[in-house]
Amino acid sequence: MDTLDNYRQLIRSIITEHTRVPYAYGDIQFETIFDSESDRYILMILGWENGHRVHGCLIHVDIINGKFWIQRDGTEVGVANQLVDAGVPKDQIVLGFRSPEIRKYTEFAAA
Repeated sequence: MDTLDNYRQLIRSIITEHTRVPYAYGDIQFETIFDSESDRYILMILGWENGHRVHGCLIHVDIINGKFWIQRDGTEVGVANQLVDAGVPKDQIVLGFRSPEIRKYTEFAAA
């Protein structure tokens, strides 16, 4: 199996793990969106909390040019940390939710 296939399988696994942890508040469900053709991997939350509709993106990761681009990370543990723990080199992870000016000061890839 090549690196891209490994990366696809790994991000699916990480996102699926997050669906197994119950949401702390309200009647919230998880919805995974795995698009292997475009290499987009998303975890949505939807439901109701205190009479208000909840609908949003908890995790969004793209694989672009062989690197993980974390576009949104609403988790406590951090998807980047999970990727590193799984053996992904930090220079293969881009914190896309940070501005390019800030990224160069992180321990992860700038782009």
